[in-house]
Amino acid sequence: MTLNSLDLKKGWMFLLDNCAEWRKFWFVLDSSGLRYYTSPDAEESDGPDGEIDISCCLDVVEFEADKNYGLQIHMKDAEITLSAMTSRIRRNWIEVLQRRIRNTDSPDNVRSEPTSPSHDDPDTMSLPLTNHREAGVGRDTEQEKRLGDRTKWFQEAVSDREPDSPWDKVQLKKGAVACVMPQIHETGVDIEKKWEDFEKIPVGEMRSLSLIGSEAPQGTDEELQSEASLRQKTEVPRKGRAASGSALSCGPGSLCASRLEELEGEHRERLQELERAHERERRELEMQKEQMLREEVQQAAQAIEALRKAHQEELERLRGGEQTDAAVVSECKSEYVSLQQELNGLSERYTQRCVELTNIQNITGQRHTLIEERHRELEQLRKENQELQERLNEEMSLMRSFITGQRSGVVPVGSYERSASELEMLLRVKENEIEYLHKEISCLRNEIQSLIKEKQDLSERYKAVYVELCAVKGLSDREVSSLKEHLRLTNAALEEEQQHQMRL
Repeated sequence: MTLNSLDLKKGWMFLLDNCAEWRKFWFVLDSSGLRYYTSPDAEESDGPDGEIDISCCLDVVEFEADKNYGLQIHMKDAEITLSAMTSRIRRNWIEVLQRRIRNTDSPDNVRSEPTSPSHDDPDTMSLPLTNHREAGVGRDTEQEKRLGDRTKWFQEAVSDREPDSPWDKVQLKKGAVACVMPQIHETGVDIEKKWEDFEKIPVGEMRSLSLIGSEAPQGTDEELQSEASLRQKTEVPRKGRAASGSALSCGPGSLCASRLEELEGEHRERLQELERAHERERRELEMQKEQMLREEVQQAAQAIEALRKAHQEELERLRGGEQTDAAVVSECKSEYVSLQQELNGLSERYTQRCVELTNIQNITGQRHTLIEERHRELEQLRKENQELQERLNEEMSLMRSFITGQRSGVVPVGSYERSASELEMLLRVKENEIEYLHKEISCLRNEIQSLIKEKQDLSERYKAVYVELCAVKGLSDREVSSLKEHLRLTNAALEEEQQHQMRL
């Protein structure tokens, strides 16, 4: 199997054009270079939309792109930015392109590789027997093809088992880009045993197997890529799983718990500020009330003094012998009736204001009770959220123990897949519960804010009604006192007039 056949690679990727826009193309890497088409069908019918000259490439590195997982090809005179769908696809493309760049830089090594059994290329296979077989010693073309089919069959088993890792799915869901590798060492030992068993097969059976292998369907580009990178995968230690084992942590010290504590602290501070503001407003209203009462007392004293002076003048005028006309008496009576009617209207308005003020006080008390209930519900939800986070920690630790194999040693493949799928389903349920609780907490927070706003509106309305009632009460008191004084003066004037008539 030659290196050019291993370098064949196809797949979808995004290309950053000159207008800084991402465009999706079908990329094909073959012996001639890296070409890209608008669709896979255009590969056979139309020409390529563009081509990247691999001979001018210097290096291929990962790149932090704003779309998916980026990689950048460093050319001699420019830089080309691409973006893959997943981190695994990006890693495979980088490996294939780097290998092609190295082969382009050293063509002598590529040509001498199939005939050198002692050459140890890290991009082919990792086992000694495999290197010996790839050297082509003692085999014909049919046997090489058959061994290539066997290698594809082994790689299909490895590639089929890799995406089924639930821990890898959890990492992809959380946005992690770390590679979660399977049991590479055990896979390599298994492949070595398969090769040893295969060497013991007689020649006749090998021919029959070669016919079967030739009838098998051709592998896809993913299989060719996995076959090319098997050696590198077997030499990579299991650092990805160890690094990602402690990546997920959710508990009292996690980000969600700290954020919840910050929100609760802010809510408590806002409530304390509102209470202090309400207390200041209450003291200011009391001071205004006392000042208004003092002003009303002064105004009442001035009005009484003015009435006393007017009454004194009236008495002096009557004592001076002036005749009191009947028109003056009738005018006083009509004024008395109108003042009495106005007093009744003011009394009715005062009663209505008192009833309205009582209703507002009752509504305010109910709002206070509702706010306290919401506070208790929020505290209960916080406790439930903490319990759910603790349970989620336990489930995550249990899932890690199942995946890393620390709980029960070597687990069969069937039971491992079942337990992993069950744990993944349980993890999704827990995440949905946590999301629902967060939504409920946000709803309660919004409701508390609306209640606080209603409380402020009621306080302002209460202050306005209280000020109006104080003004109405002061006005009615002054009018009542003035009416009483006027009535007393009128009665005294009538009595003096009657006595004066009796004397005449």
